[in-house]
Amino acid sequence: MKSEIKRLHIERFRGIRELTWHPQPRLNLLLGGGNVGKTTILEAIGLLLSPTTSYTLLDSDYLGRLVEDEFLIEAVMSLPGDVNRQASMAWPWEWDGQDAVLAVAGEPEDAATAQAHQQARPTVYKVRVRGTADLELVYEIVQPNDSVTAFSVGLRREIGLVRLLGDDRSDRDLRLVVGSNLDRLINDRGLRARLGREFAADSVDQHLEDESRTRLEQLDQDFAERQLPNQLGLAFTGGAGQSINSLIGLTAVKDDVVLPLSTWGSGTRRLAALAIADSLQDGHPITLVDELERGLEPYRQRQLVRDIAAGQGQTFITTHSASVVTTATDASVWYVDTGGQVGALPREKVSRHLARDPEAFLARLTVVAEGATEVGFLRELFDRELPGWRDRGVYIADGGGNDDTLTLLEALSVGGVKFAGFVDNENRNAGRWRAVVNRVGTLLFQWNVGNIEENVIPLFPVEQIQALIADPADEKTGLRLRTLADRMETVDASFEALSALALGRRRENAGHQVHPLVPWIVAAATGKVPDALHDAPAAQRNPFKGHATAWFKSIEGGHELATKVYNSGVWDGRLGALLRPFVDAVIRTQADPVPAAVQRRNRE
Repeated sequence: MKSEIKRLHIERFRGIRELTWHPQPRLNLLLGGGNVGKTTILEAIGLLLSPTTSYTLLDSDYLGRLVEDEFLIEAVMSLPGDVNRQASMAWPWEWDGQDAVLAVAGEPEDAATAQAHQQARPTVYKVRVRGTADLELVYEIVQPNDSVTAFSVGLRREIGLVRLLGDDRSDRDLRLVVGSNLDRLINDRGLRARLGREFAADSVDQHLEDESRTRLEQLDQDFAERQLPNQLGLAFTGGAGQSINSLIGLTAVKDDVVLPLSTWGSGTRRLAALAIADSLQDGHPITLVDELERGLEPYRQRQLVRDIAAGQGQTFITTHSASVVTTATDASVWYVDTGGQVGALPREKVSRHLARDPEAFLARLTVVAEGATEVGFLRELFDRELPGWRDRGVYIADGGGNDDTLTLLEALSVGGVKFAGFVDNENRNAGRWRAVVNRVGTLLFQWNVGNIEENVIPLFPVEQIQALIADPADEKTGLRLRTLADRMETVDASFEALSALALGRRRENAGHQVHPLVPWIVAAATGKVPDALHDAPAAQRNPFKGHATAWFKSIEGGHELATKVYNSGVWDGRLGALLRPFVDAVIRTQADPVPAAVQRRNRE
């Protein structure tokens, strides 16, 4: 039976207060922004399954550096078949799909029932490591009767752990260090003793220069005079924390020169360590790879992902590389949010966005905007309300339309991760939208009705409408006026003529607080087809749909609209009050609040 973590539970380890996660059997891809806990999760697994006893705890390994509170890392997992080679017996639990449970008492009625029961509830063990108040590690196997037995170093080595984390040079598994994969592959237990005898027989002092040998002889005399051991010499010796075997590593030939693999590039070292792990495939080791892209070009990143995905062991990978995200098509994708929680990203619901915009899943907080207009609008909005938002790990993604945005937000909210949304209200799927709002709260903003143009443009004061129409680059102003003239079926496309014509056509029940051109601008900016042409051929309808491209239906257009919102005073009125809860919710997800003075300065 291969080793496999089915449930991971962490309490008070470094920055994680409490986390429970059910990883999948094969490739698990952890995404998320910086400093959210991805590496901490991998290091927690590495500490739990560490094949050595050399780790020294620091107070920073405890949440808030409160050593007296201790920490716990616990896993429910399947273990190798020789688990009970230990000195004490380890009794199994049964896996019910969510946690370890006690076996059902009593005998099954027949063999078929027994077989079905075994298939439904495989055997698992509950292992844990505790960081005590004395800065010591205690490894335990929790028995079904709540007693504990030792989770021995030998058993942890049998599990087989491949670690390629960011805090080392990835060369441990390229040396004959006790417990390394190379040591397990060579599997020569008598090598250390034979090397010791061989090196001891070869006196190093015979290779010393004359002056150095004289100093050693003088030291020998001083030892004898003080009745200390004498007849001194120099030889290779092992010691605590540094054995002779650890000095032995893999070498390779380059340009007729034998070089240690540990001196090659970081990417090559990582690939070499995984190649050794592949040679131990019978044991199906658990593999941890932090920042897979480190030291690897994109083509080698893709190659490594494919090699890992083809393996049979359970693998945990963190990455900030779009190449890795798009290549890992068979991976179970998880997102770690700013609260340190892990949520599943259902592949069937996020695959399009993973391929189209992988950066959306590599940020601390991603705001999914309805379309290009909303992307540009929010960029300008956050520039003023959340200075430096890009450097804070906030990313604004194009959802690709109302339906695709809803599908993505559903997947993210069900996974329990923190995402935000900024969307239209098309008066469809009300129940589904309500479910998303119930999960994410004010991090989702949806207009009460309609889209951004229909809600924002009517808020502009009468005296600002001509400025609203004007293109800052002075390239589209005439085209915008022409779209209005086409809709009003007039030849004169001057602002004054159009305003007068619109005033004459204004309905009696229309509000007089807005400029008479506003409804015509909204229709043109949204590409609305006139009612009289709804059943007309596409050749007649499409030009009116295309009017939107002359206005704000682009990232640049959204930026322009937001800039005019601030310059015209619209933000300081109803719009600012309407959007403030959403903006504040986004700000609260960041570690550092934006000072009020900075907010005021950026609105000026």
